[in-house]
Amino acid sequence: MTHLTPDELIDAMEGLLAADRQAHLATCDECQSQLASLSMTLSDAKAAGIPEPSPLFWQHFSERVATAIHHDAARGASGLSWLRWPILVPLGAVALIVLGLIITVPRSDSLEPSLAPQALQAPEAPDTWVMVAELVGNIDLDVASAAGVIEPGVAEEAVLQLSAEERLELTRLLKAELRRAKS
Repeated sequence: MTHLTPDELIDAMEGLLAADRQAHLATCDECQSQLASLSMTLSDAKAAGIPEPSPLFWQHFSERVATAIHHDAARGASGLSWLRWPILVPLGAVALIVLGLIITVPRSDSLEPSLAPQALQAPEAPDTWVMVAELVGNIDLDVASAAGVIEPGVAEEAVLQLSAEERLELTRLLKAELRRAKS
């Protein structure tokens, strides 16, 4: 039979050991030695005195607890500090711009008849920029920049990332929009 596990040794000290394991304990010198060592350690721990903390500890205990609770509450609230109106309004405006662009800007398969296969050509969307302007409304560029929604140089970087074909299409779209705005 196997020796007693640490949990079984504790059960033996508390008088809760199963009968078959109790029979093993009665015949096994090693398990009896471990039980005696555990009993001695427990009695030494009970005999050792626990020093009482200084009176200042108890005087400042509630203050330390209150400070810790306040600190945790402040830290928890700061996790949602970005969810405030000065941040949400510009983010909402940007979301509307993106949604408007997704809905109104023609897909690459409907951009230029010479670039797209004949079967994929679609009619041009009417007044796409007017729709975007209506969705977005008047957004002050300085306010959006101060809120961190628009960063200087982002548009230039985006244009530099375009392929040659995409740059040609952007040029075509801008020229068409300028002609439409002049008329």
